[in-house]
Amino acid sequence: MDDDDLSPPNKCPVCGSDPRTHPGLRFKINTKCYHRICEGCVDRNFSSGKAECPVGGCHVSLWKREWRTQTFEDLKIEREVEIRKRVSKTLDRQEEEFETKRDYDDFLELREELVMNLVFKTDEAATNRKLKEYALANGLKIDSSKAPTEADKKTTKKKDVDPTIADPSGLIKGLKKKVIREAEAPYDPFMGMPRNMDYYEVKDSFIARARGKPLEAMLAAGYDYGQYVDECLLRAFAGLGVFIEDEMATKNNTAVPVPDAGAVAIADDVF
Repeated sequence: MDDDDLSPPNKCPVCGSDPRTHPGLRFKINTKCYHRICEGCVDRNFSSGKAECPVGGCHVSLWKREWRTQTFEDLKIEREVEIRKRVSKTLDRQEEEFETKRDYDDFLELREELVMNLVFKTDEAATNRKLKEYALANGLKIDSSKAPTEADKKTTKKKDVDPTIADPSGLIKGLKKKVIREAEAPYDPFMGMPRNMDYYEVKDSFIARARGKPLEAMLAAGYDYGQYVDECLLRAFAGLGVFIEDEMATKNNTAVPVPDAGAVAIADDVF
């Protein structure tokens, strides 16, 4: 795309529609070749799937979703803004990720240099290759239409790379090393206490009582019958759900004394 192609035309270069004779005519552009055509031509050429740009001499393959409404009147500004967004999304680093303020300033200068290379088409191929290598090395998502080839993966894959290195591609300098956290042990609700069943044993005679019953009877509370009996015995021997006062009252056939409500109110009223 030449700089002369970036000046917005007064009419559609494909069908020749003019806004003066077609009120409400809307134009769309794409961020690959930056050609500007009317919305009707976009629908006619790209509704069936991927196709080449209909502007004469342009053979860029595009999807319909890649055409969008123009934001800036000057297409040169439109192109530069898109390049800045793409580079900033790839090289997204914050000041706290660097060792010193000088390292962060050097990174900003590097990013601006890459942007200017793409804007003015200076070493454009080398700049795009650096961005692709950085994205692949850092596990970033790249354009699906430019999927990495096997050769790209082999060239960007480095052996014996220190996992603490923040940028395996080596493009950005001065980054702090990654802090690798140790894997945490799985949560243990018993906090390491042994859960050995030394004080009881579930015998087959207990399980035999359930034989001959429907299948539903073998699946009590989500357990099979053996697990259910085991859980019940564990709760009984561990004292879960057992209150001493209730047990003693049942044994002695006496009710648990309930304090008088008035006495409780007087005791609580300390003022």
